Amino acid sequence: MSDEKLNKQQLAAAQLLAIGTIDKQDIAKSVGCSKQTLYNWINKNKAFMAEVDSIRRDYKNFGQQIMEAKLIDAVNGYWDLIHKTNNPMVAKGGYEFFIERSLGKVTNNIKLSTEIDNTKIVDQDVLEAEFAEFEQDSEE
Repeated sequence: MSDEKLNKQQLAAAQLLAIGTIDKQDIAKSVGCSKQTLYNWINKNKAFMAEVDSIRRDYKNFGQQIMEAKLIDAVNGYWDLIHKTNNPMVAKGGYEFFIERSLGKVTNNIKLSTEIDNTKIVDQDVLEAEFAEFEQDSEE
């Protein structure tokens, strides 16, 4: 990253671009530059795009911090709902959810069996004759 300083117009554009909810033409109008100037910053100014990426990371980290702060409340609220329900199937489903999240999904054993439907009954005399013929061929 270069040591190039961004002006206020570029910083404002970087923030709007990082948010990602406004199209580039409106960003250019909002900060008072042409659409081409904004495209030049995006495509040719490494410091500008580094600022955009930095702002995006900051937004993402902020969102994650909010989610993590709410996680304990969400888990406790879910647990309370399981305990307060009068429906045993709902409670069962809630407990299964917690167990599976903690220990992994329970799997069923599946027993496989094969059946041969196209068996042919062979006469023992025919079988012995073929076996004798086979032995004779292998001795030669």
